Amino acid sequence: MSLVVVTPSHAPDLASFRRLHASVLRWSDPGVRHIVAVPEVDVPLFRAAGDQRLDVVGYRDLLPREFIQTTSLARLKGLPRGYRIGAVNVRRPWPPIRGWMLQQIVKLALVSRLDDHVALLIDSDVLTIAPLNETVFRRGHAVRLYRLPHGVDAGMTRHSRWLAESARLLGLPGAEADSPDYISPFNSWSPAVVRAALDRISEVQGIPWSRAVGRSLDFSEFMLVGSFASTEDDGRTFSSDRSLCHSHWDPRPLDLAAARAFVETLAPDDLAIHIQSNSATQEDVLSWVAERFGDQR
Repeated sequence: MSLVVVTPSHAPDLASFRRLHASVLRWSDPGVRHIVAVPEVDVPLFRAAGDQRLDVVGYRDLLPREFIQTTSLARLKGLPRGYRIGAVNVRRPWPPIRGWMLQQIVKLALVSRLDDHVALLIDSDVLTIAPLNETVFRRGHAVRLYRLPHGVDAGMTRHSRWLAESARLLGLPGAEADSPDYISPFNSWSPAVVRAALDRISEVQGIPWSRAVGRSLDFSEFMLVGSFASTEDDGRTFSSDRSLCHSHWDPRPLDLAAARAFVETLAPDDLAIHIQSNSATQEDVLSWVAERFGDQR
């Protein structure tokens, strides 16, 4: 088996992560590992919640030594979201690295170290609801990449910045003409392609890739890997405009009636369901969704 599931998480998402991990155990073969990367302070918590198929990796094992984690300070109550700093690069303290940016760096570092053919990246607020067969994500040596052409329109200013920043880091002449979207809470990467993308950044920027990305004020790891894979066109990926994940992106919470309606609109080939954590959907509703798919095979 050369499929591995990768999830970045942290203590506030532990309940959601437990539901996700249970669904991964239910819908994947026994040989599939689930790796979760968490801030160092959260490692004992996640290890206590795990089992023999869960590998818990702390940020310290994935980050360069000059990145000093500040997770505990970031969790101080009342701190504005923009001040939630995840780490500081002691070689270049400004700008500090926000928690969301640090999680993306950790994700790239972790996947780049894998020997598996396919890394299936699943966010904590996702549930798998159907078998995770490697054949869905792999054709020979080519790995599936979610790519939605024209998925970024003029009103999606942050997405446009992410595409432009990816092009800059990779030394590309500009963002792709068809403005594709690569972002999904359920996505697959080739670790070999991720390694090549990070090597390209180091070569173009003249510094280690982690330092170059850490300097970015706004960045998307999915846009970076997608842009690199699509412009290389070396046969190591094949693209699809189907994310295979039914998502509720709306910040408004789902009540039970809305959750039932949402579940009924699943596509036949969807493998996962996603209710964004920022929607503040209540635990009883999330538990109902998990139970709705828990006994199906």
